[in-house]
Amino acid sequence: MITDGIKKQSSAYSAWFGKSVVLLIAIRHCHIPMPCSIVGESVSALRVRIEPGLEMNLRKELILAVEEYAVGLNNWVN
Repeated sequence: MITDGIKKQSSAYSAWFGKSVVLLIAIRHCHIPMPCSIVGESVSALRVRIEPGLEMNLRKELILAVEEYAVGLNNWVN
């Protein structure tokens, strides 16, 4: 298996790692904004931190958009 090209390729989400973002996710027929921080990624999912001590895996196919989350100092999502 040749993996050199895969290792050098950056992820679409790599620019957002560690930053406070809002993910627009689709669940059934609803679009839901989810403030979080992206902390990891696999081929099919993102690992997001919703609040300190609470992380979850979110399937990439549910993500419609990513936007930087401008918040005050007291509301920072890590």
